[in-house]
Amino acid sequence: MGSQSVAALTFEWHWSNMPGPIHQGLLFLLKRNPELVFQLAHDFDTRIPPQHRKFEFASNEIPSPAKDGNILHADWLVAAVCEKQPAVRRVAGLAVEVQTTDDVLKLYSWLSYAAGVRNVFRCRGWTIVFAPDADVRRRAQNMFAAETRASPWFVEPHMLPPIHSVKQAAKNIDRAVLTAVFHARSEVGVACVRATLEAMKKVAHEYRRVYGDLMRAMMTEEQLEQIPERLFEIDDDAPLGPMELTGAYYVRGHREGREEGREEGREEGIEQGRTAEARALILRVLDRRGVKLEEDQRRRIEASSDLSVLEVWLDRALTATGAAQLFE
Repeated sequence: MGSQSVAALTFEWHWSNMPGPIHQGLLFLLKRNPELVFQLAHDFDTRIPPQHRKFEFASNEIPSPAKDGNILHADWLVAAVCEKQPAVRRVAGLAVEVQTTDDVLKLYSWLSYAAGVRNVFRCRGWTIVFAPDADVRRRAQNMFAAETRASPWFVEPHMLPPIHSVKQAAKNIDRAVLTAVFHARSEVGVACVRATLEAMKKVAHEYRRVYGDLMRAMMTEEQLEQIPERLFEIDDDAPLGPMELTGAYYVRGHREGREEGREEGREEGIEQGRTAEARALILRVLDRRGVKLEEDQRRRIEASSDLSVLEVWLDRALTATGAAQLFE
């Protein structure tokens, strides 16, 4: 590794990767549904009660167990509290992470989050990761392949059976949205999203705007063409919810009638951002692993704008012993 410290790299990485609509929308959903988070955690450890209704929340700042004075930032800290005890007894604590981009530094921080959440709540604790993008999830899991005991829990699509019935989706809108997000790019994705949108319209769900944007952001252009635009339509005079009122992403354009331009600009920005992130991450991974690059090889990476190629190079960067293997 170069002269930069891990802390400096962490700051630089997160400064350049501000949360987008998928990250913020999904985290908003999870924070409204701690019982759903603990139901999924039960799949990893059956000692965690699958049905729980009493919770305790904490600041997302975690004192680093590795170095005094260092502060780590998880997305959310929550603990399940036993309802039958007269005094507070925490059953389990979770550091909840929403991951939408590649970040090699999570190899270190996620393990620290698990230790930190135990310290904060004084009970058993784990890190649970919600990464709806299959490729991002796979690459994150691969970072822990050589030491699985250090791995966080990764929520998988099979843990959320598809919901493509409007009636079923209406019974639990929040779970239906989470399910649609994790199945969005699959063969049942369109059916799940459409059923959930129909259900939200039917029951006039208060967070329909936020959840609609979240599901839309997960889908490809071809998939969106299969869903009637009327299902995404929101009354411009409808009041904004708490998340929308505090988020510039939701406030801009919604009331100004520039939906089409906003959507095109957002898609273009997302694509450019992902390629820039991929290039930066490839160089960081190679640097951390001590793989030296010739100047022309570095320029080739920095000049690439093909996301599919960059993703291949990123996969190879995790295991390559020499720069030549990256471009084979």
